[in-house]
This record gives sequence, C-alpha cells and structure tokens, in this order.
Amino acid sequence: MALQPISFGTTTNPNRNDTQGILVNCYAEDLGESNEARFALYACDGYSIFAQLLGTGAGVVKGMLNLDDTQAYVVTGTRINLVYSNGAAVDIGALATTGYAYMARNRKDPNAQVGIVTTDGLFRIIENNFITTPSVDPDIGTFNSICTIDGYFIFTKENGEWYISSIDEGTEIDELEFAQAQSNPDGILRGIVRGRDVLICGPRSIEVYQNTGATDFPFERVTSLSIGVAYAPAMVNLAAVTDSGTQDVVIFPGNNADGSYAGVMLMEGYQASTISPSALDRAIIAEPTKSSIRAFTYARNGHVFYCITGSSFTWEYNASTRRWHQRKSSGSSIWNVVDAMTFAGSTIFADKTVALLYQASSSLTPASASNITLRHSNNGGANWSPIRTKSVGSSKTRRVRFPSLGMSREDGKVFEVTFTNAVVEGGTGVDMQVITPPVHAFPRRMIFDALYINITSGTSQTSSAKGFVNLAVDATAVEA
Repeated sequence: MALQPISFGTTTNPNRNDTQGILVNCYAEDLGESNEARFALYACDGYSIFAQLLGTGAGVVKGMLNLDDTQAYVVTGTRINLVYSNGAAVDIGALATTGYAYMARNRKDPNAQVGIVTTDGLFRIIENNFITTPSVDPDIGTFNSICTIDGYFIFTKENGEWYISSIDEGTEIDELEFAQAQSNPDGILRGIVRGRDVLICGPRSIEVYQNTGATDFPFERVTSLSIGVAYAPAMVNLAAVTDSGTQDVVIFPGNNADGSYAGVMLMEGYQASTISPSALDRAIIAEPTKSSIRAFTYARNGHVFYCITGSSFTWEYNASTRRWHQRKSSGSSIWNVVDAMTFAGSTIFADKTVALLYQASSSLTPASASNITLRHSNNGGANWSPIRTKSVGSSKTRRVRFPSLGMSREDGKVFEVTFTNAVVEGGTGVDMQVITPPVHAFPRRMIFDALYINITSGTSQTSSAKGFVNLAVDATAVEA
C-alpha cells in the first residue's frame, strides 16, 4: 500500500510521563507550502573552544557583555576577564560575588563605561579596562540590577526605589534622582530595557516608564501590568515573531498578581501571553534550586532562540517559529551552556561548569561518523524495542528504511529516531533525538512493515545540515 506520512512533531510538548512528542538538540524549520513537507528538523549548531578564562577563582560565567566587537567583559566565578576577538583573555580584577551579574554599557566618549550590578549587591564600573567601586551615598543603599537607556544607567533596589546616573557618567548618582514603583508594594527584582520602554519588574507587577525629558525626573510611568517576574535572571529581551509581526519583546517566567507562577510569558507591547508548554511549567515548578534558573538569547541561521535552564532541564523557544525543543549535553540532563552573546560577528557561548567560552559553528566534524538509530514502543514509551542502527554515509538526500517493525496495539506505536554525533560540543559528539507522537489507528491494531526516513541534504558529518524532512510508514490495519 502507499506510504503513510506520520508526524514527527514540530515542538516539544510531552505528556506527563515525558515519553512522547519530544525534540532534543534539534528544531523545526518552516520550509514553506511548496516543498515536499512543510517542516524539516535540523540539529542545533555545535561549538568549539573560543577562550580559556583566567584567574584564581575563574569558573561559572555569571554575566558577559560585548563592548565594541573587539573587546568583551566576562564575569567568571569571582573574576572579571577582558576577552579579545581572537579569543585571548586577560584577568583584570576580582568580583567576589555569589550571585548573577547584570551588565550594561553607556555612551561615554572616548571610553564607554560598563556597569556591573550583582544580585547580591555588588556595584562596579569598568572604564578603559580599569575596575572601580563608585562611591554611593549610604542613604541610597545597595542595588540589585542595572540597565541603560539614552546614556542613563538605571539602578533598581529591592525596596521599590530605582535611581538614574548622570548622562554617560555611571559614577555620578544623585540621592534625589530616583522614582518609586507604586502600582504594587512588591518591591523590585530587576529593570530591563525593551525598545523605548524601561520595565521596572517586581514579583507581582511590572511598571513601564519612558524618557519624556521632564525637568525634575526624566522618566514617567506609561502603564503598569498586574503580572510579575518569577526568576529575574531568566528575563531576556529579544526580537520575536508575533501576531503583529517581528517585535521587540521580553520573555520571562511570570507570576500572576498574587505571586503564583503562571508560566513562561512573552510580553509584546503592554500585553503578556503564556507561551510555555505544560511539561516545561512542571519542570520549573519542580526546580529544587530556584536561584539556579537562568536564561539567555542568541541567533543562529535566521532563528532567534530563548534558552531557559535549571539544574535538571534546558528548553529553548524558537522565537522565529514559536516552537520549543530541549537541549542536552552528552551524559547530562541539561545543556552545559549558561549564557551567550554576539561578539565580532560570532555567537559565543559560556560553559555552565568550567571557565570556558565557545564559538558556535554549523560545520564541525566529530571524531566518529553519525548513525541513525531507531527503537519503537507499543505502550507510549514505557517499554522499548531493541535499538536498530543504520549508517549515514552520503551528503545527498537519501531515504533510510527500517523494516519489520511488528504489530501495534490499539493505542498506537511511538518511534524514537536518533542521529548520533549530530552536534559537536567542544569536541564531543552529542545526539539529536526525536520521539514522535503516537501513531494511532483506533480502534484497530496495525502491522508496521517498515519506517522510512527522508534525510535532508547535508546529513553527513562533513556537511552543515543534519536532520530529516519527513517520516512515513508502510502499515496495514488488522481487521477486527
């Protein structure tokens, strides 16, 4: 009989058992209506070592900022490194923080200033590669985040106050130049800039301000929202595809007005909508160390990704297609990347556990060739068949066939397709994995004679693309 296409799923949204409808280390790309299939699945890009971060105390990256495409600053462990575009790193000083580091740059000429504020209250200014601790009036106290707009550094405080610096001078902070978030007495977790808006964010509210140039204080409140931010280091601004087109948005784990977690939210304009699948919400709620939840954004191959990670999960939202997938490094339940930046035309990743930066690449070749493996389940992933393997030996479009897959029960069959070594992470080959939604044939059982996989062009390890464009089965229903 004719081959029957089956869904490989274009977004990760597993059931409560987390056993089906899963994409790991791969994402869906829309091919358009005129192609063989509407979507293809491609392996995420890999990366190679870019820089070894230096200094006693260097370790997990807590923040980084591209200064001018020739230099970047990286907070690594308890040190600050200056990193050059050729990957050379210089330890320029200490930052004895245990928290996350927010970083922002002003327009000061000839040497722009970089402000750093950590979640545990440290404040530093870097100018011309020298680190200083600005003198702040004791009545002001300590800050918990920093951002910048129109040359002003904006500093927030947990008690609901937020201050501005002088224009293009981050060391000048007047104790009278401040505002108070007043729509909800929930304090402030952080400030973030989106387009012309300054978002002052608490756990139960977000207030929006704009620079109106008023004499007494240049920022005036535009509106407020009865939603808040659950985990401030997981709030990111980026460009995303929405119903209104491509917009500057912020994405963050959000709370409702009573402070309860309500899902990962996308804020477009002055409205927010929930975009997270239930499985991700369950992972965030179950996270035992809420302070470990972080997020970052990066762009690759025309796609913009929002990546959120905890101690036991990493999920990415493809803001270009509005679909989710998971990330995992070799031997781990999470992706060992904790931050990203665009630097000198490249995407730079930061390792989650060691003092290393990586450079993303679409053309890395692992030490061993890739194979396609298949296993299948007749009970939704509770039990699996033995793994079967086919080699991937050609860079041309080709079809792989797995015959004799047996009979399914009434509740269908689930397939798990894996491209081994599809992603290269610092020299280590990492698998791309797809677990399909169940193939149902209610109320009858099905005999599956074969599964066919059409591999996309460039699947060999010497080419950039690794993935497939469709799945199909040769199956016959068993008469009752």
